[in-house]
Amino acid sequence: MPKWWNNFPLWRTLYNGSNKMANITISKGTRKNGVSYTARVRQKQSGIITFSKSKTFNTKSAANKWAKETAHKVENNTKDEPYSYIDISVGELIQNYIKAKDGSDKPLGRTARYSLNQLCRYPIAKVIASRLNSNDIVDFCIERRKKTASQTISIDVSCLRKVLRVARSMFHVAADDSAVINAYPALHDLKLIAKSNRRNRRVSADEYSALLKEFQKMSYHHCNEIPYTDMFMMSLLTCCRIGELCELKWKDLNVEQRHILVRNRKSPSGSQNNNSILPLLGESLSIILKQPKLEERIFPYNSRSVTAGFRRARKRLGIVDLRYHDLRREGASRLIEAGMSVEETSRITGHKDLNILWNVYVSITPEHIQSRFEKLRTLT
Repeated sequence: MPKWWNNFPLWRTLYNGSNKMANITISKGTRKNGVSYTARVRQKQSGIITFSKSKTFNTKSAANKWAKETAHKVENNTKDEPYSYIDISVGELIQNYIKAKDGSDKPLGRTARYSLNQLCRYPIAKVIASRLNSNDIVDFCIERRKKTASQTISIDVSCLRKVLRVARSMFHVAADDSAVINAYPALHDLKLIAKSNRRNRRVSADEYSALLKEFQKMSYHHCNEIPYTDMFMMSLLTCCRIGELCELKWKDLNVEQRHILVRNRKSPSGSQNNNSILPLLGESLSIILKQPKLEERIFPYNSRSVTAGFRRARKRLGIVDLRYHDLRREGASRLIEAGMSVEETSRITGHKDLNILWNVYVSITPEHIQSRFEKLRTLT
């Protein structure tokens, strides 16, 4: 071993002849009372971190000594005894979580992935997960607030909390979500986080007619394969999310009883196999039956392509602030206005919590209330 190996100031790798190597990093920093040296020992197997621990010392020699002793213990752990909880940065923990989710049956959604990647761009990502405290959370939110809204920050904090909550069980990392919990009072007091504003956007009669005409025009285009008109009507009649609509299968359709099985509906608890029977109301069954049987799915299209087409049509028509997901609210509200109870409507929408259905998805127009009043008055 060359002499310069032991004198290399910041980085070196120890190898003791076994099949396990431990990587040592010595970094120089500053404290209020002077210079400090942080030693970190890390071991990887097949690209996965199996051990990571760091400690700060006042002298470089002390840091080197601790690092060598720790690396020796790690490399010679012939009994494969379980290590104590490892120390990694918040950013590394987040990236490990993303990789784990990508390899699971339920990968991260776009929003969660975006939030977690945004977290990795801020100083909080460099904080050791086990040393994360409420001040780090508040500082992150203050800095993040300069670029985005409080509602977005709420999602960021929620995603971070979920990662921290599973850190011990999934990655053997010495961290939990207590820092986020302790930060909540300050975050609310400083108004750094807030719930999203309740949407009550409905589709007006003019918008409904204009969209239908536009979708019919789009269906005549030689490059178009998506039946936008049918998808639009099905979204209103079934109150399904576009992702659920694109996953409906022919084998789950019961023509005689006019219903279909909707598999893996979205659930607040993230539970799997959340299936429900969806009654096919109005023209929904006839719309399904006229679809060509191209594969096992009834509507074999990418949900993002459908929503992208919807946005293009909306833009051409000059319709403002209407999202595809608002069609779910429109459908639920129409059922309530038609005289269905909240309990009956929940069988269509798939909501198990009736408060969520009533408070979030149902929006009764003043015109409907006025109309109902006039009808009741004629009966008296």
